[in-house]
Amino acid sequence: MDIRPHPQTSYESTVINPNSFYGKLRSLYANTVLRTQLDQMKKQGSYEAFNLKWHPVYDIRRLSGARARMDATPPSLFWESDVGKWIEAACYFLSSSAKDSCSHADEFKTAIQELVDMIEKAQHEDGYLNIYFTVVDPEGRFRNLRDMHEMYNAGHLLEGALAHHHYTGSRQFIDVMIKNVDCFIKHFGSEPDQLHGYPGHPELELATMRLYAVTKDPKHLAFAKYLLSARGVKRDDQDGKTYFVHEADTRKDLIHGLTMDGLDDRGQTYNQSHLPLHDQNAILGHSVRAFYLTTAAADFGGPYLDDAKRLFNDAVDNKMYVTGGFGTEPRFEGFSPIPHHLPQSTGEGGCYAETCASIAAMMTGERILSHAVDGKVRDAMELCLHNAVLGGGSLDGKGFSYANKMATYGDEVATRADWFVVCCCPPNLSRTLGMLGGYTWSAKVDGAQKVIKLDVYLFVSATRTISLPDGQKAKVIMKSEMPWSGQTHWTVEAPEGWIWEIQIPKPDYAEDVVVTTPTSVLAPGFLSLRIAASKETFTMTFQMFVQLLSPHPDTHQDTLSVARGPIVYVAESVDNAELEERYPHFEKIGISQSTIFDQHQIEIDGLPMVGLTSSSKEGSVYVLRQESGAAYRAVNSKAPARIWECLPNTTTLTLVPWFARANRGGAGHVRTGFLRADENSLYKK
Repeated sequence: MDIRPHPQTSYESTVINPNSFYGKLRSLYANTVLRTQLDQMKKQGSYEAFNLKWHPVYDIRRLSGARARMDATPPSLFWESDVGKWIEAACYFLSSSAKDSCSHADEFKTAIQELVDMIEKAQHEDGYLNIYFTVVDPEGRFRNLRDMHEMYNAGHLLEGALAHHHYTGSRQFIDVMIKNVDCFIKHFGSEPDQLHGYPGHPELELATMRLYAVTKDPKHLAFAKYLLSARGVKRDDQDGKTYFVHEADTRKDLIHGLTMDGLDDRGQTYNQSHLPLHDQNAILGHSVRAFYLTTAAADFGGPYLDDAKRLFNDAVDNKMYVTGGFGTEPRFEGFSPIPHHLPQSTGEGGCYAETCASIAAMMTGERILSHAVDGKVRDAMELCLHNAVLGGGSLDGKGFSYANKMATYGDEVATRADWFVVCCCPPNLSRTLGMLGGYTWSAKVDGAQKVIKLDVYLFVSATRTISLPDGQKAKVIMKSEMPWSGQTHWTVEAPEGWIWEIQIPKPDYAEDVVVTTPTSVLAPGFLSLRIAASKETFTMTFQMFVQLLSPHPDTHQDTLSVARGPIVYVAESVDNAELEERYPHFEKIGISQSTIFDQHQIEIDGLPMVGLTSSSKEGSVYVLRQESGAAYRAVNSKAPARIWECLPNTTTLTLVPWFARANRGGAGHVRTGFLRADENSLYKK
């Protein structure tokens, strides 16, 4: 099997410019966010939980025999995953260029070692490793894979162990997790004497794929393939049922969580086990679970790569918010089965857009790109990163958002919390920023042909060193003014006789693209260059005009959102206090297709960025008039369905980058998509 580099290891070859946009964000995460999260884990109890002592939280929604509850799972059920992701993120920052500016490095190293020591001692002799089903409900071990996350937690611990091994070279943690994987392999598989289960929340699949990339042990690859292939399969030795239905029958469990629609196969769309993966044509259910599954499938390749592409395309084409957010249904944090059903707010019938879902979409996109570049996939990955992903954390490093609604409603506010009962998103953000260099580009070396193949995914000011045969090195330096200005310079250096084959993005939003060296098009959305010189510099420039984006007609939303390059914009009450006070949540505010926005430099929490304000000329901002309180009224050519009033030219609409919202106080009301004002249906005084 072709093992392609993962961003979780390739990041180390990249040094991100500390003074650049992403360099400043990474410094925030290295110095403040990781420390905030460590403090919160200690406060919550998850940090000490591997000591296997009783914690009062274990009495909340306590399980017996892992039987399901209607009132949600125990709050401590995910603690291993939070710890695993934090260890993973800390290892990335400590082993990258950010370590030089990490003021808490010694504290993080001590915490990592303390956690690893506790995890090692908590492991059973047979390799089993789980806090809840050791301390609280031993009878429930392996009895409810659908809901209780033994495999999910193990997957995140395994990813933490892989990062720890890569950073320290120590085998302490990785050997613990290999023993844990061996425990799963013993109990789960396709043999008659095994259980035929798989994770209710996919994660172990992709982690085991990464483990195989390190160990090259065929049993790890075989287990990853088993987990992918077993999902949703009806077996004769399970009474013709899928595993989760059979499992519930075995424990005589007639209860299912509120996130599911039933106990039969139709109810299993939530966890993507309603059908075998090869037979799934629409992405359904819990958004994060779906994308973790497609990440593993894309990594495995072959027919599973086809599955990943098919489901990823369905998500991007039919179920993605303008910010790169995913998940319409708050009840189960997932996709609507209806294409283009993308309400902006609670008042419109939903909207969730969990931070982790967009991170997981990036993970799937990167694995697809690792096989072959594709502009559509790259553009979606960039959109997610610059909006939905970065928007999950505050710019002071102390607050986080789980759900990310496009607009507030009623008594809702768009503020961030310092932590959550289920706190998957904050450490997920940290590890994504920690391995950002791995998302930036991919390099492959053909020693026989003396060719260096470089695929650039993101515009990030960074330097990458590439190892060549015989101890030689090549280097590429990228200096980019993105995401605020469309200008990027590259300098490539290699020993004499080596050739660069480079593919650089040509984003869908870019206009008037100019590259200072000849290019060709070998893949959609990318420009290809071939450079034979030992050192050469070239530049790419393009314009990023303000765009007004209209959603697909099947959303049944006649709205316009504002974007500039990969950045989507949002109105906040803090910038538009008087306007938003008159029209709460900007609900009746409209802009027209000819509304012009002026650009200006702003700074939020010390981070420079571009803000937008509607032109002060008349005809920029409108309000929808309510002609009567009747449920229906007759309309005709002289009495249009919607009547718009143009607000005075003293009324402007100020927008900030979506990721930077909710950092400056105010009433906390926001809106991303505005009603489209029809200039032919204006109120005449």
